[in-house]
Amino acid sequence: MGQKIGPGRKELMNKNQPKDMDKKRRLFEAAARLFAEKGFEKTTVDEIAEAAEVAKGTVYYHFKGKEELFLFLVEEGMAILMRRIAATLKNGMDCRVSLKKLIQVQLEFFAEYWDVCRIVLAEAWGTSTRQEKLQELLNEYYAIVGRIMEQGIRERVIRPQDKEVLCTALFGMTVLVALHFLQKSGPVDWARIEEQLETLFFRGVVIDTGNGKLL
Repeated sequence: MGQKIGPGRKELMNKNQPKDMDKKRRLFEAAARLFAEKGFEKTTVDEIAEAAEVAKGTVYYHFKGKEELFLFLVEEGMAILMRRIAATLKNGMDCRVSLKKLIQVQLEFFAEYWDVCRIVLAEAWGTSTRQEKLQELLNEYYAIVGRIMEQGIRERVIRPQDKEVLCTALFGMTVLVALHFLQKSGPVDWARIEEQLETLFFRGVVIDTGNGKLL
């Protein structure tokens, strides 16, 4: 896993994309960086346009205003995460393998899109509209991850716990740990962090098979 490589480096960047999409990508990156650095309220549309190297009118061509741009950041960020999860999980996959892959994918996403994650944690609960949007997006996450938890409970691999609590714990555990280490100086040993998170989650919810192994 890499260090802070910034928002939108893969999914939002395409050499063959139309000019309008390229400008929207640049607005995404500029707004994510500025909102994370200065906060939503202190960031102006002029600053976003300047950082994205577009005219101020371009911002309003794509978005009604700063609030709509913020909601786009949250929605697009979660959409990227969901696409990565969907591409990683396969039908019939052992639920323990699925959980390991979920932790890995989420850590990679949070490291790559760390500005977006900081914005969500700091600003997404500010208004009822933001709260509703974030909850709507998280419900999509809970639906997919919840099916893995249900599978594990049926197969007697996971203790019969509330699946929403399990999903929220998995999401919160990975995002907060990732952001904690991303804000520290120096290299991050992602392999060690991933292993420790797996151990914490598995030992907490996975039934011990008696052989001393997680898988």
